[in-house]
Amino acid sequence: MAKFYHFSKILIFSIIFLSLITACSDTNVKNDSEIYSDSLKADKTSLTESAGVKDEKQQLNQQMKMDQKLIKTADLSIETKKFNKTINALEKSVTNYNGYIQSNQVSGTSLLDQNNKEGHPSRSAHYTIRIPSSKLNAYLESINKIGNIISKSISSEDISNQYFDTETRVKSLKIQEERLLDLLKKSGSLSDIIQLEKELSNVRYEIESLTTTLKSYDSLVNYSTINLSVIEVATITDTTPPKTVSDRIAVKFKENIKSISNGLKNTTVFLVGNSLLIIFWLIILGVGFFLTRKAMKKYNEWNIPK
Repeated sequence: MAKFYHFSKILIFSIIFLSLITACSDTNVKNDSEIYSDSLKADKTSLTESAGVKDEKQQLNQQMKMDQKLIKTADLSIETKKFNKTINALEKSVTNYNGYIQSNQVSGTSLLDQNNKEGHPSRSAHYTIRIPSSKLNAYLESINKIGNIISKSISSEDISNQYFDTETRVKSLKIQEERLLDLLKKSGSLSDIIQLEKELSNVRYEIESLTTTLKSYDSLVNYSTINLSVIEVATITDTTPPKTVSDRIAVKFKENIKSISNGLKNTTVFLVGNSLLIIFWLIILGVGFFLTRKAMKKYNEWNIPK
């Protein structure tokens, strides 16, 4: 009986001990799980905050690009064999892109008339065109269909600092104007009123001046400027760059043939065009040579000893 009691006592202690171990194990597992869960939450929060900062930076960069004030200017030279047709197409294209011609000038003589009027330059036209900045690239691409582009350059000037400084100055002056108006209402002294009105007049003048500057900036930013020259030519220039040595040789050979051909044409035009003058001077030289020879012959006969 004593042995059974001792055995039961050992068994009860063993069960209690195992229960305690199991409970501790569950607590540790639970703690580890909670720690892991908290870690995941922290990582998610960190990632969310990082994504938020990244989005804010992107939005800020986009806003800066939208607020950027750029003045774009393009300079182009094109050549054409059909001068009148090109001019008409050019002026029509400006209207199609909601732009306008600020100034234009046409000079020179048609190539057909130039053959009869030696020394006169061929016709050329110079345009200053204003095109909406959002359509500048599309318009420049359309120029390829109007004439052969022989030179092209685009430049831009960032006036963001000047623009926003001027805008801030206008806002500050308007606040100053409101304060002066308030003081003018409260002032009772004549001398104070005169002084305040003088200050108010100066502030308003500066506001108008700076507002005009802002409008000028807006015009330059919203409408890009294109300086375009159109030149009438007899032969269109090949602007395709040679790729191989044989291509370069062929281009050089063609240039030499063209130079020789032009030289022969110019010589023919000179001789035929000035044929009357040439004949006249040949006659003068012939008569002069004949008279000189005759005079020398007589001189020699007089000086021969008899």
